This record gives sequence, structure tokens and C-alpha cells, in this order.
Amino acid sequence: MAHTARRIGIALTAAGAAAGVAVATSPGASADPVVTLPQTAKVSTYVAKPGKTVVFSGTQTAKIDLGAAGNNLSATLDLKPATMKVDLPIIPGVFSIPGIATATLQIEPVGPATGNVNLTTKDVEATQQFNIHITKLTPPIFSFINLVPSQTCKTATPASMHLTGELTGLTDPLTLSSTYTIPKFTGCGLLTPLITQLTSGGGNTVTATFTPQL
Repeated sequence: MAHTARRIGIALTAAGAAAGVAVATSPGASADPVVTLPQTAKVSTYVAKPGKTVVFSGTQTAKIDLGAAGNNLSATLDLKPATMKVDLPIIPGVFSIPGIATATLQIEPVGPATGNVNLTTKDVEATQQFNIHITKLTPPIFSFINLVPSQTCKTATPASMHLTGELTGLTDPLTLSSTYTIPKFTGCGLLTPLITQLTSGGGNTVTATFTPQL
């Protein structure tokens, strides 16, 4: 659900460097500059088991250490919650009851994403770890009822995605993509086994687009 990724996202855009973003150096020292890139974020993830696409939006702050020989990228992602319709499979892959509930999902990155920007080849890679938190699971008629504990229903361990992509123009958005596995869920009360059955597993994809805020 946006590497669906404190994880899903993660990028940088050399755009910022050429577009006048802030460059921070240590006072009175000849330190190599760190370029700070504020960005808008759009993260679209395809969740394989239910066959649903969820789109998150938010912001990201990426930092590039121009003096580092490698691993010069870190990025802090902040995404707003998004919703996903939940279907109940009667015969898996054949027949389901659609829209039995609506899940409100929150992506919670586990620390910043880290990676590297190759300013010669323009290749970008970053690894993001994140938890998927289901803050609400509401039936269609009684939308005021939350079927899961709002504070504890989340992945038992963080998911991880390794995002890759390539820089294009100086002020162009940067698009990164990855696959990832959703771990089993915990803390969802009596619905924990069912949520794990309907959601957890591999084959999930994510496409994250980061646009510089110029």
C-alpha cells in the first residue's frame, strides 16, 4: 500500500538543486552542502489480494548530501489517510459481496526513507519501511460504527519497499516504483484473522510521484 510506503515514498528531485532550494552548511565550516527538497507526494498502490487500488496524497521533504560518496538521500514522508472498499469473497476469485465495509488506511513510515541519487546516471533508489494502520472499518449503513480498535489495528511488522526510478528534467516530477509484501495484521480484535486473510501477502505494487514545490 504506497512501498502503497514510515514508508512508502521517497524521492528527491535534482530539480530542487537547480531551482533554488535551501542549501544548508555548517556555520564556519567547509562542509559539503545538504540540499533540502520540499515536495508534494502522490502514492498509488495496488493491493493484490482484494484487487483494489488506493491513492494517498501528502508531502515529502527529501535531503541530498552532495558530499556523500553513496547513500546520499534521506526523505521524510507524510501522507493523509485514504479509504478502500472492502469486499467479502464467497468463492475466492469467482464471487464476492462488494462493499461490505469501508476501510480507512493510514501509512505510518518507520523513520525516513534512505537511498541514493546518482547525479551522473540520474538513477534514484530508496528503501522505505512502513506500517499500514487501519483506523476505521465501517459498514455501509451504520457508518458511525467502527468494527476495529482505532489505535491498534495495523501490520504486526513493518512492510518494506525498495523504490527505483530515474530523474528526467530539472523541474519534472520524479516517479519511483516498487513491489512489496503486506505482513499479517494484529490488534484488530475478532476481525484480525479475516483482515489478514483478505489483505496480507505479496504481489502488491506501488507508484510514487514526487513533485518539487518551487
